[in-house]
Amino acid sequence: MRDDTALTKEQLDKILEISRDFFRYADNNLWIKDKDSSIVKFKPNKAQKAIIDRVLVLLHEQQPIRLIVLKARQMGLSTAIEALIYWWATTHKNITAMIVGHEDASSKNLYNMFKRYYEYCNPLFQPRRKYNTRSDLVFDVSDEEKTRAKELGLPPPGLGSVIKTGTASNLGTGRSDTIQLLHGSEVASWEHGEELVASLLQTVPARANTMIFLESTAEGMGNYFHKEWKAAKKGESVFEPFFFAWWQHDEYEMPGVIHEFTDEEKNIIDLMKAEGYKDAQCQRKINFRRYKEREFKSDPMRLYQEYPSTDREAFLASGRPRFDIPSLIIYESAAEEAPQDTYTLTDKQDRTVLCTPDKGAPLKIWDMPQPGHDYVIGADTAEGLKDGDYSVADVIDTATLKTVAKWRGHCDPDQFGFILDRLGRFYNYALMGVEINNHGLAVVQRLRDLFYTNLYRREKGIDERFEEATSKLGWKTDMRTKPLMIDHLAEAIRERLITDYDIVFADEAQSYVLDDNGRTNAEEGSFDDTVMAKAIALQMFEWQTNNKADLKSYKPKKMTARKKANKVIR
Repeated sequence: MRDDTALTKEQLDKILEISRDFFRYADNNLWIKDKDSSIVKFKPNKAQKAIIDRVLVLLHEQQPIRLIVLKARQMGLSTAIEALIYWWATTHKNITAMIVGHEDASSKNLYNMFKRYYEYCNPLFQPRRKYNTRSDLVFDVSDEEKTRAKELGLPPPGLGSVIKTGTASNLGTGRSDTIQLLHGSEVASWEHGEELVASLLQTVPARANTMIFLESTAEGMGNYFHKEWKAAKKGESVFEPFFFAWWQHDEYEMPGVIHEFTDEEKNIIDLMKAEGYKDAQCQRKINFRRYKEREFKSDPMRLYQEYPSTDREAFLASGRPRFDIPSLIIYESAAEEAPQDTYTLTDKQDRTVLCTPDKGAPLKIWDMPQPGHDYVIGADTAEGLKDGDYSVADVIDTATLKTVAKWRGHCDPDQFGFILDRLGRFYNYALMGVEINNHGLAVVQRLRDLFYTNLYRREKGIDERFEEATSKLGWKTDMRTKPLMIDHLAEAIRERLITDYDIVFADEAQSYVLDDNGRTNAEEGSFDDTVMAKAIALQMFEWQTNNKADLKSYKPKKMTARKKANKVIR
């Protein structure tokens, strides 16, 4: 606040009282430029208030503030974060704030926001400014005044605080400073995000009254922001995640009456109603979304990135998703509401399988095996490394096309064979298709050693050494079979012929994309193990349904057999 000995004690006390209360301080001091370029008083919207309220709670609790914020477009969250930083830096001594934009224009806009806060601030609350540059605001007094105070034995005058702005393209930004307040803006667009954030985090002490905000709209998967967001969601990060859906912004509404909603829109309405929105407001917000759909008609995936309804939607637009996104969002919603109970399978002395609840185990079960039901299993095998791909087994009930169980974890291939043996026997000796690419051969060998009798065989043709027909065990994914299995899975997802309550599957399927060469793969930084296991399981279903041992003679057709199954997920 201003150094002014002319103020009375009552005035000083009043200024101090207001300065300690962010909302009263903002009402007296903070002005912003609105979308009409008018200068108006800062009045936090719903999303802005949520961030501010959380910061104030953490300040009260004397906790370090570490927030990662994922948002829809133009929700004003940078404005709220800068307001918090300006308030704290100008009401406390010796504060260094660092603001990093993703490009020069962004950094300049953020600097201008601080400059505006200062210029329109109530003079009674306006701190002395030593100087300012094109990137820094320095709140202090002259060196001469400091010297004079020292000679008189007085405390150093002035705040000694500074607000600096920089650009993410400069890897040296902020490295030489000790920083109390840090805001990284549009972090998903930082070219060297991981390296720069790592260096900046080391400049902020892990103590009370320090703040770090990493804020961004999504820019696809695999970048630093996406990885850190996922870690924060799992509780594996120092950052607390905040997501703001498009419909949480008060301005995103348009008048009009809608008589019939799509399944995707119904799902969004359910999200809104859970937050207390009424029918009329939901209608106005869906109208806005339909307008944006028409706006993004040439690039429909950008709708999810710019105006996401869930955090997973936000990361979708970086590639070309192979599967139908609206359907996957519905699968995701159903999975979030379904139980995720886990179990362990063990052998009894008579070789029957015992199933026991085991919290945190790799095996999820939604339906126990039913007498007389046929099951199929698709198995995707990985090397077993702790940080590598997962081995996955997907168990499907052929009567309903519901995934009734799923094993996903890390283990050596031969150990995976033991797991599959128990899983297959537990589900009525299910027909099992094990992908034999790479490490799958060891799995198949283990299953043969264990005398598992219902293994899928693919016809190899004539063995030239013996001139006789030979059969090979296991499913082979190659240039011929992969398009077939992915096409079938895509149809099953689009038509919602399958049921799967595994949140991991919904997540992986959303990040499974077409590359520039027309090939399908997991996007960088993502996995596709549950996708491949599901695709193999569906091929086992097709093979069993068509009663054909030779897949080479089987020509893909519309999934008539699958369409006889109930559409459980709507």
